[in-house]
Amino acid sequence: MLRNRLASFMRWFAYNGDADGICSMVQWGLAYGLEGKRVTGVKRDIQLLDKISLERDDELVAMDISLERNHGKAKQFAESNHKIIWFDHHLSGEEIKGIESYIDTSAEMCTSKIVENYIGVKSAWAHVALHGDGLGQYSDRPDLAELGELLNYNGYGESLDDLHYHPDKLLQYCIDSVTPEEFIKTKVFEKLKLGFANDMANVGDIKQKDGMYVLPDLSWARRIVGVFAHRLNESPGPHVIAIDKGDKFQISVRGSSGIGELCKMFGGGGRETAGGIDALPKGEVPALMKEIVARRDN
Repeated sequence: MLRNRLASFMRWFAYNGDADGICSMVQWGLAYGLEGKRVTGVKRDIQLLDKISLERDDELVAMDISLERNHGKAKQFAESNHKIIWFDHHLSGEEIKGIESYIDTSAEMCTSKIVENYIGVKSAWAHVALHGDGLGQYSDRPDLAELGELLNYNGYGESLDDLHYHPDKLLQYCIDSVTPEEFIKTKVFEKLKLGFANDMANVGDIKQKDGMYVLPDLSWARRIVGVFAHRLNESPGPHVIAIDKGDKFQISVRGSSGIGELCKMFGGGGRETAGGIDALPKGEVPALMKEIVARRDN
């Protein structure tokens, strides 16, 4: 358990800029406050500890970012006796002594549900996150599906310039709204809804070719790739969605199980039902597709 703020120290927050990361932080903020420094970024910007320098008594709260992908820096902080609490549902890698971790990689879990369990207060924001992560089948709040999808949509992009809202600003809007129902009434929600509709109008011509759905390296495609992938996962997979980066592909994979481990084989990572590979050389595509086809056959 982290300390209260009677002592003189800085608390840092590192969180994913997608729906799950934001909804996890909303729950924490409503329960405990968010005094301190926050670090976030686009969906795939998960090595956030590289952007943090902890002073002597500083503490760290990490939400929805892979401990495995931040292992070196996290171990360094832990060995320097910094208090660290970590909430996540992605691959964690080798255990690090001294980190208070709440990591559950079960297919039905998202980080927001883990945070909800930790706080001990049922939250509609956890249902928003389930929908955002393509896990709506585990939620009994279908009325929050659109919000979850839109918050997740905002997190995708090559850089912050691709996004409609900086994730930290979106977090503040959610905190100010207190409940998802109130956020849905805001102009921020309307802007996300309009942007999403405009971007999705471009996907009609995208068909599967050689086992993959290939999208152009354009801002609209970079924004909708996550939602497009989640929607494909409503049918049997695994599904591969690629953004063409010239001599490489940026890969997203969705399926029923083992997806994070599959992506890890090719330098990526993820969780049980979703994963990604940031830069897969095109020469390695046949090897990836061989693994994908084997899982489809099974």
